[in-house]
Amino acid sequence: MNAIALGSSHQITIHLRKIKHISPSEMLFFVFLSLLYAGVSTTSVQGKFSSYSGEYGGSGGDHFDQSSNQLEGPVSALKIRSNDSCILSIQVRYGDTWSSNEGSTAGSPSDMRLAFGEGLVQAHGRFGNSVEYLAFRTNLGHVFAFGSSSGLGTSFTAEPAYPNTVLRFISGRSGLLVNAIGFHWDEEQWIRGWNESIHSPNPPPVTQI
Repeated sequence: MNAIALGSSHQITIHLRKIKHISPSEMLFFVFLSLLYAGVSTTSVQGKFSSYSGEYGGSGGDHFDQSSNQLEGPVSALKIRSNDSCILSIQVRYGDTWSSNEGSTAGSPSDMRLAFGEGLVQAHGRFGNSVEYLAFRTNLGHVFAFGSSSGLGTSFTAEPAYPNTVLRFISGRSGLLVNAIGFHWDEEQWIRGWNESIHSPNPPPVTQI
């Protein structure tokens, strides 16, 4: 321990402790603890009732992920462009804020708007090298369909793994169209009661858009 005296009238003694050198193994241990803590922190952000469905589609296009958009609010509307063979684009409104458009910007999109307290609880579709058809069911029993329901692609049905959870955001791949899509489900405090709409013995009417 070393001491340094400063000034004559007011003597201040500073003790300098010898700093222990950290070995490479100790440094790696501290790095491991930091990464472990970061992983726990990231996991804690996700709800304990979160689940994922997908990815449905091909490998073309660029990856997109709208996980940060869910901070703007629940899914409240969709804009989708489609033709007889594929889904050309998809755009999601979170709260009052629209996400970026994934896919083509040519032509006019079809709108699907949700009422307050209404959420998406099931997605049905078809895919090949791209997404060909999409239909969404809400907790209030409404169904909205985009594109042609007939085709040669593979059909899928996506829904949350836990009751009282809804679609919180999407991810996937896009370029000139929507190449692939995945659905991320979690709790939303304002939206409840999806069980009855999904398991109703009488299928709800479909709104073809």
